[in-house]
Amino acid sequence: MDYLISDLHLDHTNIIEYCDRPFSSIEEMNETLVERWNGQIAPDDTVVYGGDLTIRSQAAALLDWLEQLNGEMVFVLGNHDNIVLDQLDHVQFVEETRFTHRGVPFHVVHDPAAGPSNPTGWLLHGHHHNNWPEEFPFIDHGSRRVNFSVELLGYRPLAVDRLVEYLACGEQFSDRAAAERALDTNKN
Repeated sequence: MDYLISDLHLDHTNIIEYCDRPFSSIEEMNETLVERWNGQIAPDDTVVYGGDLTIRSQAAALLDWLEQLNGEMVFVLGNHDNIVLDQLDHVQFVEETRFTHRGVPFHVVHDPAAGPSNPTGWLLHGHHHNNWPEEFPFIDHGSRRVNFSVELLGYRPLAVDRLVEYLACGEQFSDRAAAERALDTNKN
């Protein structure tokens, strides 16, 4: 796996207010999220997508968005993903997935309540966005969880290599910006 991101909620007008997203319109949000994804993800990169791609429930809407996004995708189904397609060339739909990166094991689900109570390694999840930062921060060393909802990632995919660097700091981080500041401080 090369990158992670969750909960884009494309076409979801209410998500702008609900999560205090910095966009003035749904069009601006959709365009920015796709642009940032494709600016970072190459066609041959693998992305673990943590669910809730679009609020629209038609298969055509899901296909439209998937065709616009670069990369091979492991799509972990979220609570708003009503349309599940059996097979697409560059997308694998799953309820959960596991992988190891640079010796660190990860277990990925959409909602952390659906994950194991005592995972081996780190539990990666979305679902909670930026709404409960004390309970679901970006990195929580105590519970060994990572919330990779788009709001906590600065609205762009996160390289798994970079996540492993953040985890090595051994700290809790509210969002990606806090983790970057900690890495910069450790380098100086």
